[in-house]
Amino acid sequence: MPEPTVDRKLLTVNPFSRPGKKLSPVKGVVVHWINNPGTSALQNRNYFEGLKSQSLNNPKAVFASAHFIVGLEGEVVQCLPVDEIAYHVGAKLYTPEAISRFGHYPNNCTVGIELCHPARDGKFTPETWVSAVELAAYLMKRFGLEPSAGIWTHHAVTRKDCPKYFVEHPEAFERFRLDVDIATGENPKGG
Repeated sequence: MPEPTVDRKLLTVNPFSRPGKKLSPVKGVVVHWINNPGTSALQNRNYFEGLKSQSLNNPKAVFASAHFIVGLEGEVVQCLPVDEIAYHVGAKLYTPEAISRFGHYPNNCTVGIELCHPARDGKFTPETWVSAVELAAYLMKRFGLEPSAGIWTHHAVTRKDCPKYFVEHPEAFERFRLDVDIATGENPKGG
């Protein structure tokens, strides 16, 4: 399966959004939503880049990033190499299922994909959906993962309401996994 077309706009190495640390072998892909309706993939990438200007002495400093952001028109921006840690699923508590699969710090072994959406309900555009499916299918093949066990929502890892649309419509997330399964070419009929 060929690598999807991505616009590589890698973040500058910094303590807040690109620590430059190597990722352990990838055990999963975690899907998120941009909690900022109507914004583009590039705008959100630039937000992550802007975090580098914070002070380490600031107790309210934000640590956040993702490997990829899929935009409203289906464009894909890559923020980090897939062999580096992103700050996309940090939390004080993780679900027992996540700890069982990923250990006590899932950022060490997961790839993060942020999905843009046009409205507060979090529903993704058809273009975002198609590109996210293609990207996730590529990552499943690259890392030898099965969509049913390899694709997670942020909610399944930390119980955060992310991505909102998939949390409120779990059948849509199952459809997403099925579409990824079909796109890998391993299961052309799904199920």
